[in-house]
Amino acid sequence: MKPEESELETMRTMISGYLDGELDAGERQRLEAYAAAHPDFKRELDEMRGFVQHTDLRPPAIPEEEWEKFLDNVYNRLERRLGWMLTIVGISALLGLALYFVIVLPWAPAPVKIAADILLAGLGVLFLSVLRERLHARKSDRYSRDVKR
Repeated sequence: MKPEESELETMRTMISGYLDGELDAGERQRLEAYAAAHPDFKRELDEMRGFVQHTDLRPPAIPEEEWEKFLDNVYNRLERRLGWMLTIVGISALLGLALYFVIVLPWAPAPVKIAADILLAGLGVLFLSVLRERLHARKSDRYSRDVKR
């Protein structure tokens, strides 16, 4: 490989660092001097610069107020989720206790016990249905596992 070709390859490998602002002052001056002396390389550098400008995929800066609002929403959702979970656990415990009393203790006539059993069975089926749906949705909800907090 000729020394000119070697220098050209070296300059080409430095283009991305130059465009990203990662080169130190000496390397940057070396590349700019080479581009000034070689019009073909300068044209290649300008094409790459245009390409980088048109494909800049950095997200816009988010104001601090927006981040605070987002975090408040996250905390609110976590608090509400915890509140609902505690409520459901408490209701489940009370329903289990009520079911125990209805089945085991002879406190009412048979038709009342049967109606209470049907009511408790219906509430149990609803609870299990919601629980199953939440567990199924958790597996396929792409937002719950892709969001980094």
